[in-house]
Amino acid sequence: MQVDEERIAIIVEEVVRQLREANGTSAVAKGQNGIFTDVDEAARAAATAQKQLMAMSLHDRRKIIDAIRATGVANAQHFAGLTVDETGLGRYEHKVQKNINAARLSPGMEDLGQEVQGDDHGITITRRAPYGLIVSITPTTHPTPFVINHAIIMLAGGNTVFFCPHPRAQHCSREAIQVLNRAIVAAGGPANCLVAVNEATLDVVNAACRHPLVAMVTAAGGPGVVKAALSCGKKAVAAGAANPPVVVDETADIAQAAKDILRGSWFDNNVLCIGEKTVFAVGSVVAQLTREMQKHGAYLLTATEAERVTQLIIKDGHIVGDWVGKDGAVILKAAGINSPPGTEGAIMAVAYDHPLVKIEQMMPVLPIVTVDDFSQGLRLALECEQDFGHTAIIHSRDVERISLFTRTMQTTIVVANGPSFASLGIEGAANFAHTIASPTGEGICGPRTFTRQQNLTMAGGLTFA
Repeated sequence: MQVDEERIAIIVEEVVRQLREANGTSAVAKGQNGIFTDVDEAARAAATAQKQLMAMSLHDRRKIIDAIRATGVANAQHFAGLTVDETGLGRYEHKVQKNINAARLSPGMEDLGQEVQGDDHGITITRRAPYGLIVSITPTTHPTPFVINHAIIMLAGGNTVFFCPHPRAQHCSREAIQVLNRAIVAAGGPANCLVAVNEATLDVVNAACRHPLVAMVTAAGGPGVVKAALSCGKKAVAAGAANPPVVVDETADIAQAAKDILRGSWFDNNVLCIGEKTVFAVGSVVAQLTREMQKHGAYLLTATEAERVTQLIIKDGHIVGDWVGKDGAVILKAAGINSPPGTEGAIMAVAYDHPLVKIEQMMPVLPIVTVDDFSQGLRLALECEQDFGHTAIIHSRDVERISLFTRTMQTTIVVANGPSFASLGIEGAANFAHTIASPTGEGICGPRTFTRQQNLTMAGGLTFA
């Protein structure tokens, strides 16, 4: 994304000035920079802002999007620090990068476009129209990048946003909302394009989703969150759970595969839903794969150590939440393992029936299952994915196998010969998104996802016959 540097400087200066005037605080007051004490007040304010937004020219809307991008980049470190302090999940430096990625790579108004059809009877222009006010239920794993990404893609489509952040990430989310609102106003946009209430509760979520001014709901999270979004009686876009498998066959570039698997799996301590969760490697390459992984910060657990780590992080068939998003060295130390300096995470050789294989572990502990051949790896990967329809990764130089893998897995995202995040335009040719809507079928969500088709037909009024 190319943003005018002079404009960025002006926007950032104005945001800093306003922050200083607020004495550097993010105190919650009625309607202060998008934060309200009441659901109805918040919804009405955002609905009003949406009408004002639609009255603006497309040129001025682009200025708003540019302002959000510039402010997201300028505050990437600030937001990351708040997020780590509040949630205790992931790694600061990776959260900084996630904020920057959301600001720079989220598609804007260029994603919308227009189509024209014409014949002897006239023409039809197809454009994208907004839904209006959208509720965004955001997760604890990526709170501020979600706010940045959804602000860009939803406002680009002419919508405004009612955010319902996760209770364990509400403070950093509210800060991001307030800072971005200031930037929007400084760029000439309406107040309250982004709103939330000052306390994140289930009652707030339910009231927001069912508010008569809300036209659409989008949610990211587990089955409960998805179910709530789908049952509210509004159009819903839902991003659900995932368990991305990786298949490595004997034709792969093993050194590169090892590096890419760990980069994707361990980014932000594996809290990304697209992150590699289980590796299925053909037996002839397993030894080389593990050796190469050890060169990149992987600690290879012995059978005894693997059992200790398993007992630590899994109880009654479920991941222990205290270890989600924690550093690999921290987890290993808690299991009584003194890992060497530079350890990023752990790898362990396991059988297919190991509990980690079918659990979305969301931590830098990566199970590796040895398979006889590609066919067995594909079959087990399909079982492991559990019909989430989310993400799958393959490392192979065999194009036919890559094609078969893609057809068989039927996931929203398939990555071949790269880290999982290549699917989002990071070292790959793809659109960036923080909402990957597998349950409802929209896939990688952008501005078009949050707009509806509108046709203007001029019958006989403009022909070239």
